[in-house]
Amino acid sequence: MSYLVRRSDDQVVQLSELLHLVVVHAEPPRPAAEVAADVSASYGRTLTVEGLEHLVTTRLEPLGLVLSADSEDVARPVRANPILALTVKATLLPARWSRRVAAVLSPALWPPLVLAALVGLVVADIALLTSGGFWPAVTEVFASPTLALVIYALLTLAAVVHELGHAAACHYGGADPGDVGVGIYIVFPAFYTDVTDSYRLSRGGRVRTDLGGLYFNVLTVLVLAAAYVATGNGVLLLTALVLQVQMLQQLIPVVRFDGYYVVSDVAGVPDLFARVGPVLRSLRPGHPVDPRVTELRPYARRFVAGWVLVTVPLLTFAVGWTLWSLPEFITRARAGIRLQQMVFDLAWELRDWSAMALAVISIALILVPLVGTAIVLWRVAASLTDLARNRMAARARAWEDRVIGDPGVRGAPAADPPPVLSAADFTDAIMYQPRPPTPGRGWRRAVYDGSGHLLNPGPSVVEQRRHELERRLRTPITDSRRVVVMSRKGGVGKTTISLALGSTFAMLRGDRVIAVDANPDAGNLAHRVAPPHGRTITDVLREIDTITSYATLRSYTAQAEESRLEVLASDDDPRIWTALDRNDYHRLIELLDRFYNLIVLDTGTGILDSANQGLLTEADQIVLVVRSGIDGGRAGALTLDWMDEHGFEDLVSRAVVVVNAQRSGAAPPDLMRRHFEKRCGHVVTVPWDDALEQGALTDMSSLHRKTRDSLVGIAAAVADNFVQMGDRP
Repeated sequence: MSYLVRRSDDQVVQLSELLHLVVVHAEPPRPAAEVAADVSASYGRTLTVEGLEHLVTTRLEPLGLVLSADSEDVARPVRANPILALTVKATLLPARWSRRVAAVLSPALWPPLVLAALVGLVVADIALLTSGGFWPAVTEVFASPTLALVIYALLTLAAVVHELGHAAACHYGGADPGDVGVGIYIVFPAFYTDVTDSYRLSRGGRVRTDLGGLYFNVLTVLVLAAAYVATGNGVLLLTALVLQVQMLQQLIPVVRFDGYYVVSDVAGVPDLFARVGPVLRSLRPGHPVDPRVTELRPYARRFVAGWVLVTVPLLTFAVGWTLWSLPEFITRARAGIRLQQMVFDLAWELRDWSAMALAVISIALILVPLVGTAIVLWRVAASLTDLARNRMAARARAWEDRVIGDPGVRGAPAADPPPVLSAADFTDAIMYQPRPPTPGRGWRRAVYDGSGHLLNPGPSVVEQRRHELERRLRTPITDSRRVVVMSRKGGVGKTTISLALGSTFAMLRGDRVIAVDANPDAGNLAHRVAPPHGRTITDVLREIDTITSYATLRSYTAQAEESRLEVLASDDDPRIWTALDRNDYHRLIELLDRFYNLIVLDTGTGILDSANQGLLTEADQIVLVVRSGIDGGRAGALTLDWMDEHGFEDLVSRAVVVVNAQRSGAAPPDLMRRHFEKRCGHVVTVPWDDALEQGALTDMSSLHRKTRDSLVGIAAAVADNFVQMGDRP
């Protein structure tokens, strides 16, 4: 969930929930310890004072949202200044008055009235187009050009009504509209309304605000149509028709018209133009996806990418055409201004005030596009200059780093080269240049192989993510690691996840990996990897003093043919009367620590059982398996509560929660995911897969690709903690 914060200069900044809580609790200024404690209580996870200071220094101070008490000279935050923005702005109606007017007009947005107005628009258009008055009205305007002044005035008034419609719709949704003003947008004069406060409304409220101006134009068309029917004045007919053409123009989503904001709010992305660069960089073959793209939901990501692929070529063509046609445009503009000067001089002699006014307006309308074009080209040139300057500075810094050394000690004298080279200096880099990554499958691999390795599109985004997960999964360890897979409810797929997690580690790491069926009653983990061979944990414990080598211990375990995962079975003989306790498992784990790097322990469901509590004491990491749903989420949350109350807070904070999807394949509810994300280290969803639900021998190759990728994600999340834990003393 994202939050919007209004800065002191009226700029709006989008923040994460954690940063929003820091901003809220940092006002009024208080000691850092108090702020960290309040944020921790609100967020549900502990934020240390050091973490708070890091967030304030690196994230909030650069945004101008929090000022450090220690800094006397704080750089003012930079205001956003996009190329396609209003310029030369002036306020027509201050915020306090626009809110009063909006409050009066907002009842017009009552849904039945809106529906009636839209039906009336259709009826009015049919009446206007079938009245036969269009061409006589055009002839009348051509015969008396000064009538165009009336049309200009009516359209200007309609533009003001349009902005009041935005303000009324903003007020109708419960937000406060700001100033109503006028400026130059690209090359046209344009009115605007500050409805930034509408961002705190729901998606429907924001879209209503976006379309409020067009709805008030609909009401204007109805008034003009009624006046035309009553008077027969052709100027009113032409104004009604031209106004509707302007309404269609407002729906264009390529530039910041009403249609752009509708598309932006439907996608849930406040500023589409800010995503153009990240999307284009992410579309380059062989390059990683920009973080500003990955943070979007899949639907919004596709939506924004489609908008970028349409908008960028159109705007590029428009800029190119403008540059190509600019000389001709200036020549014709000068000729038009000279012509209007002649008209003004003639009208002055005749004292035709309306003709003089029309000439002045015409000259102004010719000058506005020239000024707007100059401003846009200036901004484009300034942006390109800044981009080139930044790249040159980056290259200069990179060159300086190579020549001088560590950028962290820039300014210090360069270290002298070693006087004598040795074999340690003869590295692969001397003989071989680093090769770019190659695609592993799909059309990218086909292009790579078909071109004889001349064309390298690079790995896809999915492949890059998979490679990154595998890199995390292979985090090296110098000691053994014990991973306990647990669940308070049966039938949630705990044994399945234990098998899949152990198999994934065994296939993608070079360590020895063993999965232990640590269910005190009886388990079926061993039956999922190989036919039973009759040797169990009970046998190992009975003969533990004779097991002094890996080769001896290997005779007690089964091994999966595909993944090479070893499994130590539990004793499911019903004639066994005494279940294993925590001391038995302690002895067993001490033995396994000597021969295996990774130990995956599949536990029973009884959290109060002595054996399970002993396993938690031995655990370096837990994997909590839950089902997607209220009962599964509640059982998992209660398990974490019990662990918090009994001294296992550290395991809870690092826990990996695995949500096993139901047969429908539905993802877990957002609130359920957010609950576990706040309490634990990672939350991973495993999609439904028939191959995992059969309860028989399971091969990893029989799983769907999405399932295998999710299992790699679980293993990577577990391996993230290998670095945090360090070596066991």
